[in-house]
Amino acid sequence: MRAMLVAVIACTLSACASWRIKPTEAGPGVPLIHNLQIEPAKPKVGETVKVTFDFEDTEADVVEARIFPSEFREWVYRPAFAPKILNLKNDKYGLAIGMVETSLKWDTEGIKIVEVFVVDEKNHTSNLLRARIAITHQ
Repeated sequence: MRAMLVAVIACTLSACASWRIKPTEAGPGVPLIHNLQIEPAKPKVGETVKVTFDFEDTEADVVEARIFPSEFREWVYRPAFAPKILNLKNDKYGLAIGMVETSLKWDTEGIKIVEVFVVDEKNHTSNLLRARIAITHQ
């Protein structure tokens, strides 16, 4: 029973991620992201959570990052319908290598999912990175 539940959750997560974005096939000019980090490692309710990741883009034309916060609550996956969009055009445009940083805060405990990707000026979409965060009361 538990294995079946895990399989359903995994399918749900992969399906939810796929309806939001379709990464551009890897190739010249398509940005890549890596090194997704969440700090602190064990955040508490109401605590600011720092989300950082690195990007590489040979054409140096990254314009925005999108962060999708979602959660599991009472064994139900609740996707985020509106991403947090960061405008990178002012401070990251023209950089072939850089880092994106933002912060999130949750007012309820539970398992949170954060998915991130970047988009360049030609609407090329990077690969997707995902992290799971356990928010606790104490």
